[in-house]
Amino acid sequence: MKITGIDIGEYRQFKNIKFDFTYPDDYHVIEKRGQPLDKVCFIGQSGTGKTTLLNVIWDFFQVVIDSYQRMALANDPIHNEPYTTFDSIKISSTYEDTEIILDYETLEEYLNLDKELGYSVLGYHWIKGLNIYDSLKHQEKTKKLCLYMKDSVSREADAFLFNQKESRQTFSDFVKTDIQLEKEKSTQDERINATGSKKIVSLGDMQSLTAWQFLLRDIDNYDEATVTQITSIIQNTPKDKVTEELQRWVDSDPRIKLAEECLNPILSKFFLEIDDSEKGKIPVTLRTNRGVKIPNNILSTGTRQLLATAIPIYKFDTNGTVILFDEPERSLFPDIQRGLVKYYTGLAPEAQFFFATHSPIIAAAFEPCERFILYFDENGEVNYRKGEAPIGDDPNDVLRKDFWMNPLMHEEGLAAYRKYLDLATRIRNEMDEDKKNQLIVERLELGNLYNFAGQHAPY
Repeated sequence: MKITGIDIGEYRQFKNIKFDFTYPDDYHVIEKRGQPLDKVCFIGQSGTGKTTLLNVIWDFFQVVIDSYQRMALANDPIHNEPYTTFDSIKISSTYEDTEIILDYETLEEYLNLDKELGYSVLGYHWIKGLNIYDSLKHQEKTKKLCLYMKDSVSREADAFLFNQKESRQTFSDFVKTDIQLEKEKSTQDERINATGSKKIVSLGDMQSLTAWQFLLRDIDNYDEATVTQITSIIQNTPKDKVTEELQRWVDSDPRIKLAEECLNPILSKFFLEIDDSEKGKIPVTLRTNRGVKIPNNILSTGTRQLLATAIPIYKFDTNGTVILFDEPERSLFPDIQRGLVKYYTGLAPEAQFFFATHSPIIAAAFEPCERFILYFDENGEVNYRKGEAPIGDDPNDVLRKDFWMNPLMHEEGLAAYRKYLDLATRIRNEMDEDKKNQLIVERLELGNLYNFAGQHAPY
């Protein structure tokens, strides 16, 4: 499924605003013209509604899935809140060549079928009318319609960086007591499978323990089977084949594939890598590229965020998935930010991404037609414009052209730049050669200090 547009009448900070998420008719790649954007970047000062737009898209998928479930479960609980989002919003999408539109008129049409039952029948009739129920039903269980990476997703790294049974971390909702674990043991696989089968997944709200258990179950199963497998190899394999069979088992560790195809390419920028020599109760551990083990409890927030976002994007089936990503740059140094969008889109090349960001480095990874710059107009209402800076442009140019940050410097730097310009005038007008040379030296020193003669002048 791909989102192609959002039309808002009046909703929170928005009023009469329409977003078109398709490539323009004059786009340089002819076959993409009119097709849904591969990736979208929301830029804007705090309060302009970047996260709100992500939440609107998430509400759309909640309605789709809630409606889908009503087809199978007549007594499914009624969740009105996602539906009411669309009292004044129209959202357009495509799914397997079917156009899917959700707005108040759509809701009203089906609500009128039985006003007493209201939302309890709305979703059933809506999905039935779209003829997409069978297609959704027969999707692979790991295939997702939507993933939502919230800005607090780094907290969920506890789910795979620590032993959940033995850890006693007061502040982690993921940590379970022995009694809790024993009570859950009989139904654990059932719950994990049910979570893995969900078609939409939100990460970052501290409610996703079973999602992480599903994603890393292959590692857990490998660790649990290791002792038995090694014993069996030693007891049942000819002596001259034992080493070969043991190595084959070691090489089958799912951490190796996860490391090579997903995590190590980005961790290498931190001079880190997955430690696949560690087998036991902790799914993921790290070491330096020189082999020094790094305790999980000292990992930076940025490292935790990368792990907590990359693993689900890599391990879920994201063919046709919409991935919502709030502030991907959080706690990451600029050199990591520079390649971040390419990294994530490389993990899910068939997905459609929506990023909300404050980073000009992140924004520079998008084409102008993929950037939506939100701003307050003279009436205090939110409007937007498309980007101007070309993809890959200097982030300072992105700040000037798309963030409207002109000048870029603080007051002290601006005062220095005014002095730099004033010195040029004084040099031209100074008749005394000695004084002129002194002014030239002063201007050169000031220009070198701030790089005014280079590309970082504030205007």
